[in-house]
Amino acid sequence: MAATERKIPGTFAPVPGGYSQQIGANTALFIPDFSVSRYDPSTGEVYGYAPDYDALEAAKTPAVQATAPGEYSYCYEMQQAPTGCDYAADLAYYGKHYFLRPLRDGLPPLHGRGITYDAEQGTYMVTLRAYDKIKTQYKIKRETCLD
Repeated sequence: MAATERKIPGTFAPVPGGYSQQIGANTALFIPDFSVSRYDPSTGEVYGYAPDYDALEAAKTPAVQATAPGEYSYCYEMQQAPTGCDYAADLAYYGKHYFLRPLRDGLPPLHGRGITYDAEQGTYMVTLRAYDKIKTQYKIKRETCLD
């Protein structure tokens, strides 16, 4: 992973284990030594390591073009989101249903057993069985966790 050097705003003073900036009467900002690339004692400026976000995005696997109905799973940290999908799906906390969010206008409304529409949020709540039927008809992207 490539890192770049960035200035941390404020004036800092060296303290054991790092650098400190007094923010208030009882509050101080502490930066540990391992996060600092260099310190300028004449001005009190601290420069820290920061990831090169452009390089990290460029290193991801290119986006998949969704061409047929089905579920297109991806991991945000490693891949770009698939393009051309109709809905985005998120599994509910306890895993008993999915939330579907339309990704484009003009999609016919979903209806049937196990499908509930929330007009305030603009999302559908669908059961696992309904989701299995819906993914045979529409292109759905679903983000997965890296762990």
